[in-house]
Amino acid sequence: NVDILINRPASKVHVVKNFIDEEECLAMEEAAKPTLHRATVADGTGGSELSKNRKALQAGVKVPWDLERAGDPIARVSRRVYNYVNYVLDLDIDEHGQEDLMSIQYTGRGEDEEEPDRYMPHCDGDCTGLEFKHGNRMATIVMYCTIPEKGGATNFNKAGLHVVPEKGSATFFSYIDPETHVMDKGFTEHSGCPVIEGEKKIVTQWVRLGVTKQTPWTAYNTLGVLRSAED
Repeated sequence: NVDILINRPASKVHVVKNFIDEEECLAMEEAAKPTLHRATVADGTGGSELSKNRKALQAGVKVPWDLERAGDPIARVSRRVYNYVNYVLDLDIDEHGQEDLMSIQYTGRGEDEEEPDRYMPHCDGDCTGLEFKHGNRMATIVMYCTIPEKGGATNFNKAGLHVVPEKGSATFFSYIDPETHVMDKGFTEHSGCPVIEGEKKIVTQWVRLGVTKQTPWTAYNTLGVLRSAED
């Protein structure tokens, strides 16, 4: 089942039910354990930085594509991600050269927390209506493994959407017009409401266009220029 919340050429938001199963969630959690660290935010230059507003823990998990045929649960859910993105956008996106899957874990801190864990309004990629920059992000899928008792929703501020997480579901949003390659004009800007009670555990994949095994996402700067060409 898919709920289509926004369906504009350069701005789409879908909620997909029963997208990730318990085995896949547990596999991601186990793979993330050794490298969990305090969550970061984009720094505007293609890198990341710590933020006083983020108290969550996160860890990147490489997809073991060589184990896909053997039924590896991480490779299985990752294939589902790319199949869905390609089905919606029809851009023949390559699963190789992409960012790692990201495991992010939030813990509720109660109603009286003076500085709750907030994910402030932001765009995952360009959302200024400009042309797409090669190798950059153009879609996101957030998968919900554990949902909190209170809090933890996602607000798409300029679109007037309030998405409450459901266990096993996923929120897909794209911010590129697949026909013209013009980017969203802010409808996919979003923020995360703090978790008040319970835990929230999600798996996120940021999807890029134009990357391959030979030229991975790290090969490009935020202007879509190969870093080797900068020298």
